[in-house]
Amino acid sequence: MKIFLDGYSDHNLGDDLMLFLAAERLSEHEIYIGGNMPNIENAYKTNAKSGFDCYLKITGSGFKIYNNLGILYRMRDMARERRYAKTRAALGCNISGFINSAAEKTIRANLRQYDFITVRDSVSFDYIKKNIPSVKCEQYPDIVFSLPDKMIPDVPCEKLLGISVMRGADYGHLARVADRYIEKTGNGVLLLCFDTGKENDVSAAEEIYRLSQRQNMIEIIKYETVSGMLSEMKRCGVILGMRFHSCVLSARMNIPFVPIVRSDKADALLPYVRDIHAPEGFDLENVLESILNAGSPDFPAEVFIDAKKHLESFNKFLSQL
Repeated sequence: MKIFLDGYSDHNLGDDLMLFLAAERLSEHEIYIGGNMPNIENAYKTNAKSGFDCYLKITGSGFKIYNNLGILYRMRDMARERRYAKTRAALGCNISGFINSAAEKTIRANLRQYDFITVRDSVSFDYIKKNIPSVKCEQYPDIVFSLPDKMIPDVPCEKLLGISVMRGADYGHLARVADRYIEKTGNGVLLLCFDTGKENDVSAAEEIYRLSQRQNMIEIIKYETVSGMLSEMKRCGVILGMRFHSCVLSARMNIPFVPIVRSDKADALLPYVRDIHAPEGFDLENVLESILNAGSPDFPAEVFIDAKKHLESFNKFLSQL
């Protein structure tokens, strides 16, 4: 089949990984992507807007509307998606809180456009089953949990603290966390920038670095390639994860981590990884204690297996058309 593969494109490690994994597991089909998408092996870039057998959106938080202008943009995207193919699917998403009733109404209309949806948390699953029962919906762990062994770098641990940074965080607080970790352990800190596009984690990292008193022990790591960023993560003895997929990848690669996920995305993570030493609030000493006491994540093997079912179920859906 000819599949148009779509998703969020902002040079973001987590979103890019979901697209790469999808293209790899759909290799029996002809995969096409838009010109603004990252280069994906086995996918052809195209400017065509129609003529495909299926439109496939791979997205995590792609159904969130942040303001009233976003409602107009979403209505535009809905019209665009309908042109690609009669059959449409969305995989790996979560349905977040709505800013108002108009946004919720728009998202419900958007979801009705799809013939098949997979979600990564029970709240989203229950919402779709209750409010859009006509859509076939299934729930599995986040797609990135299915990262294959061959993609996990063989890099020795240097006992560094990796901080997955985000814009809008308390930069002064994170700088103090980094400094205190260095003082306590004598080990360095990596400021991990998962998004180097419009969301611009780099500006956040640069501000944390500027506020630090231990700049000689801190390094800013910018996402350029998947393998490069995963290798940098493997150097870390523990990850302080503000980016959702920094926590998912830590669990998958058996790196101790402390989640500071500031959204309902945590609902898509916590049920699948046990014994996480999460701090109570964001008090400096509580966070530092959680970092120093973090152990290897309890990552059940079935999570890796179940996370692959987003694409396996989609392939089964296609075979029944």
